[in-house]
Amino acid sequence: MKIDYDVELYKEIAQFPINEIVQVYNRKVRKHTIHITCISRLTWQELQLLMPEGADRFSKMVLLYQKYASSTASNSTQVNGVLLSKNENEEINKYISVFRDQGFTKHTDVNNYITENSLWDEFKTIRSLNDHGKHHGIEGIQPKYFKIVCSILKISGEGGAPLDSYKRY
Repeated sequence: MKIDYDVELYKEIAQFPINEIVQVYNRKVRKHTIHITCISRLTWQELQLLMPEGADRFSKMVLLYQKYASSTASNSTQVNGVLLSKNENEEINKYISVFRDQGFTKHTDVNNYITENSLWDEFKTIRSLNDHGKHHGIEGIQPKYFKIVCSILKISGEGGAPLDSYKRY
């Protein structure tokens, strides 16, 4: 399906407020995490993964815009076959914002910053007390959210001690 280019519609799409985290699989069953903040800034690959319909870039953007514009009242986001609640999505986005706004390069920097500034109450849904071998009760985020954050930020565990267990609090 090809949709003819329309400057006014493009402007509307570019100004559409969105802040979603989506995990999708490609044909080779490889998982991709995409942080959508502006539909018009998505790469061709991201558009293809998110919207298989549509013959060209503009058509895919329009179809994706229509999908999100018609579901703005939704309270959850589909991520990797699991529904993320509105709170989960907001807290993950807030955690990522702290990482980016403070210029951090490691997730431990974010955790330390949040701890030092007593901000863990802003992350009630995703926070946890983590046990890393000889270190117990370390404030951080639950493993399933850690995985999503690492995927979006393209970071890893930085060679830290592996997680033995965690407890929500």
